[in-house]
Amino acid sequence: MAVGMAQAGRDYMKWAFFAAMAACVAWVAFIDERFLVLRSDPEWRHIARFRWWLLPHGLAGAAALLIGPLQFSESLRRRRPRLHRLTGRIYVGAICLVAAPIGLYMGISFEPKAIRIEQMFQAGFWWLTTAVAFVSILNRQIERHKLWMMRSYGFCLVFILSRMPDAFIKWNDQLLADVLWSLVVAALVAPDLALTARDLFRRRRPTPVVTARS
Repeated sequence: MAVGMAQAGRDYMKWAFFAAMAACVAWVAFIDERFLVLRSDPEWRHIARFRWWLLPHGLAGAAALLIGPLQFSESLRRRRPRLHRLTGRIYVGAICLVAAPIGLYMGISFEPKAIRIEQMFQAGFWWLTTAVAFVSILNRQIERHKLWMMRSYGFCLVFILSRMPDAFIKWNDQLLADVLWSLVVAALVAPDLALTARDLFRRRRPTPVVTARS
């Protein structure tokens, strides 16, 4: 019973996290992505040079962002394993074949010089973490797969979290670079910290006492 309660507690925390991220997505869509429906928005001038690269990048990234939470559902994995595998392959393909490579190209070619190196690392680590997660599950290394999937999804969230302050902060290139580098580090380190914290605070089971037979 204690194990079931602990599992339920972890599930509540996990879905509370995803609910908070959904609220962040709604906020960013309202603040930042209005140009998608407002042709007069000045953002069109910024993306005019690479809008046809941005379209597949954005669609693939959005697919990964939406599919990602399903990959962390234990009930889906147990009850609908085929669906779990299908959505997992879509997630990997969206990132490794489309979003990350195009993101790398756009970051090098069109972003300000102050963040081009960061963009290389962000897109490169997004691709790498997803690829390692995929290879891990092919090798049946479940725990390693979970860790690298958490890192991969962390890079999906960089897009959202880096835009959250847009309504309150006037960006310059240096500040943007600092924030993006911080989020790259967080995407790599936060999953390890979360799993370590879970293990540290997990209630230890009493060690059974073995009595020697006379």
